[in-house]
Amino acid sequence: MRALVAARTHLTAGDITEVRWSSDFRPRAALADRFRDGRVYLAGDAAHVHSPAGGQGLNTSVQDAYNLGWKLGQVLRHGAPVSLLDSYEQERRPVAAYMLGLSTRIHRGEQERGAAAQQLGLGYHEGPLSVGRAGALHSGDRAPDGPTTGGRRLFDVFRGPHFTLLAVGTDTGLPAFDGDGGQVLVHRTGACEAYGKGLFLVRPDGYIGWAGEDASELARHVPRFGLAPVTPC
Repeated sequence: MRALVAARTHLTAGDITEVRWSSDFRPRAALADRFRDGRVYLAGDAAHVHSPAGGQGLNTSVQDAYNLGWKLGQVLRHGAPVSLLDSYEQERRPVAAYMLGLSTRIHRGEQERGAAAQQLGLGYHEGPLSVGRAGALHSGDRAPDGPTTGGRRLFDVFRGPHFTLLAVGTDTGLPAFDGDGGQVLVHRTGACEAYGKGLFLVRPDGYIGWAGEDASELARHVPRFGLAPVTPC
């Protein structure tokens, strides 16, 4: 104990004179077999338990809740098909399994904390909702931040429970959405290196749900999100 404290802190070995209390710490790692059973959903610590060494339990849990929350909202308030809720487990359980493995390796000293622990590179490329590609991004990617025409940041445009149809560096025609349909904000901006050129439908949780060079295929895919049919404008 003295050697450890001396190596890791400003104290010297001689400063440690007595251990007044100690206990064993046994980390536990666990992952639920499924995140949904009928009308019951698991999220956060109910779905996955991490070693604190990774510092990823809360981050993963918040993303679980946001992923499930906007989907529940679309089904209950905007008429999205109930099958949208199946995508919660399909998207989030692989992420939880990956982060659980990462935090376990960090705890064992097999891997150092790095960019992977920030969870900014995670996505849903293999998820059931990811369709299309445009510019530098694929559906399922986390939508990057960047400047927009008018001086705002893209994260400011995305902020809120709405979808955002983002047109980047293109003058292609944009659709209008009938009804509230979960609130779709249509936003056009100039070139942005992180995106390239194209149309990107950004989900309420900040991930790209659809991408394409123009809107010709958009109407076929938005009903799964509970968005109203689109009409050219």
